[in-house]
Amino acid sequence: MKFPRLVLALLAAIFLAAWVIPSVTRTLVRPDEGRYAEIAREMAASGDFVTPRLNDLKYFEKPPLQYWATALAIKGFGLNDFTARAWPLVAGVFGLLLTWLAGRALASRDVAWVAASALGAMCYYFFIAHINTLDMGLTAFMTLTLVGMLRGFGIEGQSSATTRRWMLAAWAGAALAFLSKGLIGIVLPGAIFVLYLLISRQWSLLRRLEWWRGPLVFSLIALPWPLLVQSRNPEWANFFFIYEHFERFASEEHDRPGALLYFVPLVIIGLMPWTPALLKLLNRRSWHRASTTFARATLNVPLFLTLWCLFIFTFFSLSKSKLPSYLLPITPAAALLLAPILIESSPRAFRRLLLLFASVPVLLLFAPLARSSFVNDVYTRGMVEHFALYLIVAGVVFAGAIATAWRLEGCGRRLDALIATAVLATLGGSIAASGYETLAASTSSKQLVHDFRSVEPDYRDADPFFSVGLFEQTLQPYLGRSTTLVDFLDELGLGAAAEPDKVRFNFADFADEWNALDRAYAITDFDQLPRFDLAGLDYRVVAVDLRRVIIARHGPR
Repeated sequence: MKFPRLVLALLAAIFLAAWVIPSVTRTLVRPDEGRYAEIAREMAASGDFVTPRLNDLKYFEKPPLQYWATALAIKGFGLNDFTARAWPLVAGVFGLLLTWLAGRALASRDVAWVAASALGAMCYYFFIAHINTLDMGLTAFMTLTLVGMLRGFGIEGQSSATTRRWMLAAWAGAALAFLSKGLIGIVLPGAIFVLYLLISRQWSLLRRLEWWRGPLVFSLIALPWPLLVQSRNPEWANFFFIYEHFERFASEEHDRPGALLYFVPLVIIGLMPWTPALLKLLNRRSWHRASTTFARATLNVPLFLTLWCLFIFTFFSLSKSKLPSYLLPITPAAALLLAPILIESSPRAFRRLLLLFASVPVLLLFAPLARSSFVNDVYTRGMVEHFALYLIVAGVVFAGAIATAWRLEGCGRRLDALIATAVLATLGGSIAASGYETLAASTSSKQLVHDFRSVEPDYRDADPFFSVGLFEQTLQPYLGRSTTLVDFLDELGLGAAAEPDKVRFNFADFADEWNALDRAYAITDFDQLPRFDLAGLDYRVVAVDLRRVIIARHGPR
């Protein structure tokens, strides 16, 4: 790189700020961000780090690693928007570091910087790092398994002790991936390795798997929690392994269906701004260049990385349950594959890439022209207009990234062009992500809770609080307590069956209880308020937003 140190320091500061700001400035969004913040809040409050609970009901859909990390952050710094989503951010930075380490050891410092910065700017990776879901933690530790295998099978000039440590790191990564999101953290890397063996016939690699140290490391990390949670909750194993894994993959019961090509547009958009470079992988010369770049490794690195991406893509494409974030683990491997192509492509090919990249700012700058079509009962005109301003500014920054890269490329500074593009693209993504906060009144209960507390200064945490006909995921973390579900179970059916006294299964039972209380509160939506009127319930409205209403009962009828 030819950038002066001061410029490099400035670019690093911009990159870091762009990475952190969206996690600090946005309120929690329903449903996932509220759900995972609330589980961690309840864990921190109760001190029970074995049995996860959501709304004070047992919740066994996912393993607890992210809950643990978030609960510790809450204990140390309190519950706020940043601590609630700090773990995905930290995991994302860890993935960037692992990608850099892989590129540095397998190829060169230039490949390391380009791969890591390209990953950080990748649409898919950047946005999910700032959303409170489990996928970034899973991706970080699957990347540890990936890098552990790439280095653990041997690299030219690497000591045997270092090789052994990286292989053990791969086993540790599989264990931590299991604790992040379940069996896929083990199944996917294992299946990819077997497929690689069948294609490459490098059977000698089996001897390097650290057959007794590796399983020991895995067991010490992965087994204590399953044993503990099963000992306290006999229903856990059947729900976690059968219902949450096998039935989720094989059936549409979770109501997340999608066509076979569901992930194709997501990959095209998610790998931007580097997606056009993927086409170069179809070129034999580019494939040979990548093989030469990673020639120091024992593994055929381009083949292994390609299998990693294709197998994960195929696995989730065949699944009956699909969500956009499921393909995130392919992104570090894709960044490592793309780095040599981005560095070594011809000037003409690189400029063609920049022209294709121009589709991003064009979309961002022209999308606001259609903003009226997004105005509805949930998103007001003012909210949409405000969000459109963020998109326009982000589009200008993306356009600046292209112009800067074009200028640097013309000066023969390819590496500088790539780094500058990645940093400015990350800044543009950060602006667009931060703009989502303008929609918070419709996507979060934070303002609703603030308004409620303002008009109800006498409210006490001991007062009964019901959730009637819905479960508003972001209410509980901002309210700092659980609520009693009424005539609604959704994903909390297992917990309700285990502890039926904590829910009200029908509206009639709730109505009798409401009438008998001196003080009580409930959250519902406007469509369900007529149920209260028909039942003759006494209530007054105390706080509303565009979607929900909080009502109160004070004093006997």
